[in-house]
Amino acid sequence: MQLKNVSKFHGGKCVIRRADLSVKAGEVVCLAGPSGIGKTTLIEIMAGIIPADQGDVKLNELPALAFQDDILIPWLSARDNMEYALSGMPRHERRVKADIWLDRFGLLSNQKPWAMSGGMRRRLNLARAFASGRNVLLLDEPFAFLDGAWQELVADFIARAGSAGKALVISSHQLHFLKKIESRIVEVVSSPIVLSDGT
Repeated sequence: MQLKNVSKFHGGKCVIRRADLSVKAGEVVCLAGPSGIGKTTLIEIMAGIIPADQGDVKLNELPALAFQDDILIPWLSARDNMEYALSGMPRHERRVKADIWLDRFGLLSNQKPWAMSGGMRRRLNLARAFASGRNVLLLDEPFAFLDGAWQELVADFIARAGSAGKALVISSHQLHFLKKIESRIVEVVSSPIVLSDGT
């Protein structure tokens, strides 16, 4: 994945200015910085949810995205939410992958999102991204709303994905969880965001 000279404006205000960033297979990049500075906007540009106003975004394939806000279908069960997100796979493969990742995240297959705690909804949101099988993962605040044990486990899943050759971009305030991960931390300290490879 590569961003080149990417800029974004909201209401005439520059949020991202001429950002350059490359993420290679097997690399974990963390965007670190205060809330409200534009990290989510940058991830949504990478995901193709919102367009860049200037510059180029190059992806070898569509990424999997775990949103900062857990965007789940409230009337579907956890398994059906998983299978909906995996709809490009054959039905049997969808069911198997859904069950594997629901188990890994400690979730009941028949539970509805409206009956889950915030941490459980976050785990379901992350499970969908990890189950996707895609080679680019974008995880917006993956440790938020999780207790310490689950934060450690998510950090382990991130490390394994990187070791398996996936490219990951995450945003997080909780950098101590990244000590066990071979990652590149990109500090985002000013608005508008200005990124250069090697920062």
